Amino acid sequence: MTRQDIFGAAQWLAFSPDAVSVHARKTFTVGQSLANAQLTLIGLGFFEAYLNGAPVSGDRFLPLNTDFHERRLTRKNGPFAEVTHHRIYASEYDVTNLLTAGENCLAVMLGNGWYADNYQEKFGDKKLIFRLALTYADGREETVLSDPSVRWHPGFVTAYRLTRGETQDFTGYDDCWLLPGFGDGGWQSAVPCDFPETEYGFSDCPPDRVERIITPKLIRSEVGAKVYDLGLNTTGTPLLRLTGPKGAVVRVTVAEEKTADNDVTEDVCCWGQISEFISDGTPREVRLRFTWCAGRYFKVEGPARVLGFERIFTDVKPCSAFASSDETLNWLYVAFLNTQLSNMHAGIPSDCPHLERRGYTGDGELAADAVMYTLSARQFYDKWIQDISDCQDRLTGHVQYTAPYTHSGGGPGGWGCAIVHVPYLYYLHYGDIGWMRRLYPQMLAYFRFLDDHSENGLIVSDVPGEWCLGDWCTARTIAIPAPFVNDYFYIRSIDEILFCAAAMGLTEEDQTALREKRAFLVRAVTEAYFDAATGDFAGNIQGANAFALELGLGDDRTFANLCGKYEALGMFDTGIFGTDILTRVLFERGRGDLAFRLLTEDKLFSFARIKAAGSTTLWEYWTGRRSHSHPMFGAVVSSLFRYLLGLRLPDADGNLTVEPVYPGCDASFSGETVIRGETIAVSVRYEGASARFEIDAPRAAELRFAGKTFPLQQGNNVLSVAF
Repeated sequence: MTRQDIFGAAQWLAFSPDAVSVHARKTFTVGQSLANAQLTLIGLGFFEAYLNGAPVSGDRFLPLNTDFHERRLTRKNGPFAEVTHHRIYASEYDVTNLLTAGENCLAVMLGNGWYADNYQEKFGDKKLIFRLALTYADGREETVLSDPSVRWHPGFVTAYRLTRGETQDFTGYDDCWLLPGFGDGGWQSAVPCDFPETEYGFSDCPPDRVERIITPKLIRSEVGAKVYDLGLNTTGTPLLRLTGPKGAVVRVTVAEEKTADNDVTEDVCCWGQISEFISDGTPREVRLRFTWCAGRYFKVEGPARVLGFERIFTDVKPCSAFASSDETLNWLYVAFLNTQLSNMHAGIPSDCPHLERRGYTGDGELAADAVMYTLSARQFYDKWIQDISDCQDRLTGHVQYTAPYTHSGGGPGGWGCAIVHVPYLYYLHYGDIGWMRRLYPQMLAYFRFLDDHSENGLIVSDVPGEWCLGDWCTARTIAIPAPFVNDYFYIRSIDEILFCAAAMGLTEEDQTALREKRAFLVRAVTEAYFDAATGDFAGNIQGANAFALELGLGDDRTFANLCGKYEALGMFDTGIFGTDILTRVLFERGRGDLAFRLLTEDKLFSFARIKAAGSTTLWEYWTGRRSHSHPMFGAVVSSLFRYLLGLRLPDADGNLTVEPVYPGCDASFSGETVIRGETIAVSVRYEGASARFEIDAPRAAELRFAGKTFPLQQGNNVLSVAF
């Protein structure tokens, strides 16, 4: 759609680039017998809209983060020369009940957000466009449009950094600007401006909203300062009531960790998250407006009373439950949900909610399977898959490391192949082949890019001057070869397309070409990395054999060597991709006992060690350095559902199968999820050489266990199986 399709004759408005935030208002008259009023608007960077002093909605951090329009970008090797697609999403609200006959006021607060903040190479300065459509009972229609009659003034947010915080100065501020009748004669007129070419539209991706208000626990009190504990690492904003005289400053410092004496300091997992609120002498409630903070602890210095903490993230709901006899697995499930939700803001899955906040394709594609098992995220992925598509270079086929694009680091396999893997998972979980079919030409374009950056069938480079990672965040220095890992993702992507070939309607010619390409890549990987004397790939370093085995490569020694290594090691040494692949290969090949041990063992590089540290979220590194809220290692949560509960995704014919893997010990697991709109629940208890299953199936299905198959009827099924 075009701007005119949505906004008609409304104009884009600009304001002084020197204003850190903007308050804009327009008064208008509404007649009698109003039947309906629809407000459509875009406020760049983030906006909050009010009608007659009442908020239009509880939505936060809109518009959704996209590659809004073309901008001047640079890379290490020079200007960004790729050709991508751009779009921007409008917001629409039924505001009939917020209007009255007579004079009304539409007021909009604007902050920099993703669009205008200097954290990245910004798109431009704050802008606003809106259209208010009024329909009366007698059929009359009127519109209220953004135009130069809009008046504006610098807002109370006077300093801002998207990833760090805000300064809000209320001295001289008057709340009455939100209401009709306010004297705005001293305010400036907004200036119509051109807007770069882009595609306009709407998205049903849920916005950010307040999930709940947490009552924090006071853990330290001293003169002029108090420290609070939220009980979990999360995202949102403290709610404060300023109580000091005019000019009094309240300083809030947020951190993921506290010191040994219960203090919050700038040098302990704070990441620069400091905000200030300057009082006008009037008691008032305040919160962060155009950003969120991320952490578990916060310190308040100055005259203020803490009212609570708004926990905020994209409004997706859990669709799952998981519990087991092992407390580490129970922690892992909850910690993953906490971490993932903390990293869902403005319509993107981020790597961390504080330091970077970027939609890394690597982190995002890695966690997507676990997200789809645990959260109702279909509309969220509709939006993010579109971002991945938009940001692909139309000239070379290159897929960016982040979507929407922000200059960052990554690699050509685990990052770029998100353009295949996320639509593939979308099909498995939701039964909709649409994204696979629509993006197939772009997938082939990316394969051509990989071919252009390969030597003898091995991917050896990416964009000049940028990173070319294979795996990432291994327990110690990365040793697994990057070309080996990147070829794994290339081959896996081909396998995923071939799995979907019938549903996609691929021709036999297309399928043959893909199989030939796969055979070529397999030969290249085998010749370069397979040791015929030992059966290992790349020396079996950091899960290398698991990468090969998942592709069907290697021999009996390859798997035996993999198992022998991790039986002796007793913990992970793998990176973000290897950890998930290793776990999956062990479960798939009948070594659920070893997979279970790695997931639950308490050693140096383990989930149990993160749990023992008191963390409520997953860490970026096994050692705990840097961010303590990174979801990527949580990809293994999909194994809790697929293997321990046995909740397999439907096959190509849509058949539903429960196929648990024995963990090698007495244990119990229970949980549920929603697969293709159907809820299925499983409870299994292992005692000695018997297993008791209780399965609530949405339709006829099968239980496969111990080499036997048992029919399941719709509804509750109870079975005991000796093995």
